[in-house]
Amino acid sequence: MASRRIRTRAVELSLEVTVVAIDSNYEPVTKAAYEYRERHVYPYLTSKGFRINKFQGTLARRYYVAPAVREPGVDYITGVGHGLSDLYTGDQGDVVFRQGDYHPDEAAGKIVHLLSCQTARELGPDFVQSGCRAYFGYDVNFTFYPDDQDIFFECDSEIDKAFADGLSADKVYARVKKLYDKRIAELYAAGKLYVAAALETDRDHLRCPSAGGSAWGDPAAKLS
Repeated sequence: MASRRIRTRAVELSLEVTVVAIDSNYEPVTKAAYEYRERHVYPYLTSKGFRINKFQGTLARRYYVAPAVREPGVDYITGVGHGLSDLYTGDQGDVVFRQGDYHPDEAAGKIVHLLSCQTARELGPDFVQSGCRAYFGYDVNFTFYPDDQDIFFECDSEIDKAFADGLSADKVYARVKKLYDKRIAELYAAGKLYVAAALETDRDHLRCPSAGGSAWGDPAAKLS
């Protein structure tokens, strides 16, 4: 009886990581950040193989966002909008997320980064209590100077880029802080003292697992 060699090969299956982007752009402040992110953040995420589901402009409303963030494969939520300590808003002030007023599946298993005022104070820790793996945001008002706005947006956007590069939350923060420190030093050297001080404030009030503690999640959290 002739023997037959059975050949086997490993088959690797991978699920596409989906990013949900929630961007306001209905007035000058959010529009400036939205335009920067459109030019520099989303093309970078796309180049890294992420699928981006955008809810921008008039679509940046809870009605559209809530079911989308519960879809399978959504691992990352990012966006720009106005906020308070316990809520994040989209188009025309529509409340997209409010502390204690969302389904836990909207946060569970995800990493969240919101460029917004104050949300890291209460909303971020509430997300983590609902299963969010890591939250990046600010616990005071995020401020910037229009003439140098791209520097501010660049520093914040490094969060998205570092996660897209596969870094864990602690390494993301280290990379973001390094960029903040570099730009602050450059501004001081250029004599732009007030601009540097504002950027310094944003840096110092960024909250995440490595800049605040476990209330903002797990420092080892990363996108698969």
